[in-house]
Order: sequence, then structure tokens, then C-alpha cells
Amino acid sequence: MRKRRSLWWGTLTLTGAALASRGLGLIYRMLLSRFLGSEGLGFFQMIFPFYIALVTLAIAGTPVAVSQLVAEEHVNRPLLVRRALTVVFVTSLPLIAFVIFGAKPLAMILYHDMRFVPLLVTLAPALIAVGFSAVLRGYFVGVQRLRYPAVSQVAEQLSRVVILYTILNVFGQHAFSNAPLVAVALIPLGEGISLIILGLAYYRSLSDDSLLETKPVFVSQILRLSIPVTLSRLLGSLVGVIEAFLIPWRLEMAGMSTYNAIRYFGQLTGMALPLILFPTALSMALATNLIPIVAQAQSHHDQDSIRLALVESLNTTALFTIPVTIFLLAFGVRLDDLFFHAHIPSNLFYPLALGGFFLYFDITLAGALRGLGRTDLPMRNDLIASGIELALIWLFTMRLELAPHGIAVAIAIGFAVSPILNTLSIKHLTHISIPWFRILISPLMSTIPALMALTLWHLWSLPWHINPLIHLVVGMLLTLGTYGLSLTMTGRSLKTWI
Repeated sequence: MRKRRSLWWGTLTLTGAALASRGLGLIYRMLLSRFLGSEGLGFFQMIFPFYIALVTLAIAGTPVAVSQLVAEEHVNRPLLVRRALTVVFVTSLPLIAFVIFGAKPLAMILYHDMRFVPLLVTLAPALIAVGFSAVLRGYFVGVQRLRYPAVSQVAEQLSRVVILYTILNVFGQHAFSNAPLVAVALIPLGEGISLIILGLAYYRSLSDDSLLETKPVFVSQILRLSIPVTLSRLLGSLVGVIEAFLIPWRLEMAGMSTYNAIRYFGQLTGMALPLILFPTALSMALATNLIPIVAQAQSHHDQDSIRLALVESLNTTALFTIPVTIFLLAFGVRLDDLFFHAHIPSNLFYPLALGGFFLYFDITLAGALRGLGRTDLPMRNDLIASGIELALIWLFTMRLELAPHGIAVAIAIGFAVSPILNTLSIKHLTHISIPWFRILISPLMSTIPALMALTLWHLWSLPWHINPLIHLVVGMLLTLGTYGLSLTMTGRSLKTWI
């Protein structure tokens, strides 16, 4: 019961922080658009993906390694943190030097514009801060003190919002001649605030760790766990780059105009997929919290605790994933129209929503594998799934009439392949058979009354010509409320899990 409570509260803490951070991020984006204007926002959006790639390399997968190793008994935690910080420092410093001293050629090669030079130089110091913060977050996840990562995450985003709001309302929109430089400078500033919060919290925890009987930690242990995570994230970025080239090109080859091909890709990646990926905040928080719990059980060779943690995490995933999927199938197209005014075709959105069902489970399963110390297996399985996805995209775009729907189906199949492979990997490693029927049956049955309530609401409200936004909100609340009531009647209420 204690582990169940720890899993739940830890997941809720990280999920709440992630949702708060995403909400603040949305406000920040709105303020940025006012502050920068179209051209300035374009500058910022162009440099941000490069920063994300640098962060991936600088962090070097150390948070996962630290959270797993620190969860093991008798590990010298201060030594582990120091060596992880050394790894991050060694990987970050060359990257910072590369960006600062190579700013001019990078600006010309990547952007063909020398105005990016000061932006790159300003961005570089953030790599040290974000790397050190990542190590300390991994430490606090490992020791299950999740309030510190949560607070630092929200404070980082909140600081940017407050500063930018103050600039806009005190100094005015046109107070700075180089507004993109100010926006970029807020990145290392926010990372610095996050690092200060985590650093102070870690300093306070040193006295507790010094009392533990410990064993040595080697850099090779950190690298063995962290390098596959880094490669996996780089693989995801590489697949995104390939898709950005492949999908429009294959659509054009099938006979679609260049304008419509680019428009389709924008709808797919900028409007449909963000809505599908938004609920991953829960799965990512759950996977992050699951790693140290599984690692600790693994260090004791406790198969029962591993099975309990795995089944409980999948139960939690199912409890939210199934209604989210039903919710997206019922309301997703209308939500996209409301947010983006894009009028996305349903044959593009529905396969992605169904694929998202598998994606949410995949993130949880990957967290369990990383907790078992096999950070290489999620990378391998993602590589196989991505290869199948790209091959299907090529195959399904041979005929124009099949291409738009086929691409969405190919991506959904890629989402589905990875969790299947991760499930097989877990069974091979632990000999644990996941009781999928027991996990899924109750949430699935509870969706039937929810769908009936939604249908009745739609039929009843049809003659009344209710405002579309009000109609959508009431339908959402009615569906979720009926689902929660049905779930309670099956004995699977939220209180059962906390």
C-alpha cells in the first residue's frame, strides 16, 4: 500500500507540475508573440530546435541513470551526484565552446543570417545550468522527493512569464531594439532559477545521505545507463527530421501540390499531433516515478514488488488513457477547430487518436525497462517501430487518394509496435505476464455509459442550437462525469488507488 501511494502521489505531483508548466508555457507563447511580433517569433522558433538538440547532448541521459542508481541500496549518493555532474560538465563544456566560438559559421550555415550570432552566444551558457539541473532532478526522483523537481519546473517557467509580462507592461513592446535577444536571454535565466532551487534543496539533503553505508559508484555505470537514453532521444529527433522531408516529398510525388503538401504536414505535426501528445504529461510523470521504484525492487531481486509496481502503473495508465482516447475520438476534431481553426479532416485525426492509446502505454513500459537497467531496449524497440513507420509512410503514399489517411495510419501503427515490443522485452527479462485483460476491462466497460450519455446529450441538444463552445464543454463534463461514476460502480474509483 505504501508503494502504491508513493507511485500515485509521485505521479500526481509530477503530472501537476508538468500541466502547470505547459499552461504557463502557453501563456509565455502568447506573451512572446506580442513582444516579438511575427519576424521576431520566427527568429526564436528557428533557434529553439537547435537548443533542444544541444540540451539532449549536454544532459547525456544522466537523469535516468542517476534516478536508477540512487534508488539502489547502499549507493554513495553524494559521490554519484558529483560524478554525474562531472559527466555533464565534460559533455557541456565543449558544446558551449563550439557554440560561442563557432557562432558566426553556425549562423550562416544553419540560418544564413548573421543576426543569429548574438542569439547563439547568449543561449550557450544555459547548457551548464540545464545539465546540472537534470542531474539533481534525477537524484530527487531517485530518492522520491518529487516536490523539488516539481517546484523547480514550475518556477522556471513562471519566472519567464513574470519577467516578460513586466517588460511588456512597464517598458512597452518596443523598448528593446533586439527583442529576440531578450527572449533568448530568458532561457538561461529560467534554467538558472531552476538550478538554484534544486541546488539549495540538494545541499539540505546532504546530511541525510552522509549517514548511509555506501559502496563506490563508477562513471562507467552512469554512461552504461545514460548513453542509450541519449541515443534514443537523438533517434526521435532524427525521425522527426526525416518525416519533415519525407512526408511532403512523397505527397508531391503522389501528385499533391507543394502548397497542399506543406499544409498537410503543418496540420499533422502542428495541430493534430500536439493534441494527441498533450496527455503524455501523465505517462511521462508515471514513467519517471516508476524508474526508481523498479530499480530498488530489482536491487533486492524482489520479483513480486517489480510485478506490483508494473501492474499498478499500467492500471493507472489505463484508468486515464482509455477515457482520454474516447474523449479525443469524440471531441478531438472540434477541439482542434476551436484551438487552431484548422478544420482537420477526421480521417487524419482518428487514426492518430487510436495510435495515442498505445503511445501512452509505451511510455510507461519504457520507464519500467529503464528501471530494470535495460535502457538499451526502449531505444532498440523505438528504432524498429520507427523503421516500420517510415516504410509504411513510403508504401501508403504511392497513390494520392490513399496518402493523407495512410500517413496517419502509418504513424499510428508505429505508435502501436513499440509497446508490443516493450511488453515482450519485459516478459523476457522478468518472466512476468502482464494481465492486460484485467487491466483494461473495467475502464473499457465504464466508457459504454459515458458514450451513451454523450449520444443522448447530442440528440437532446440538437434542436436547441446551443453555442458550440458551451455544447462542447457540457458534453466533455458529462462524458467524464459518467465515466467516473461508472468506474466507481465497478470498484475502480480514484480512491481505490491513492
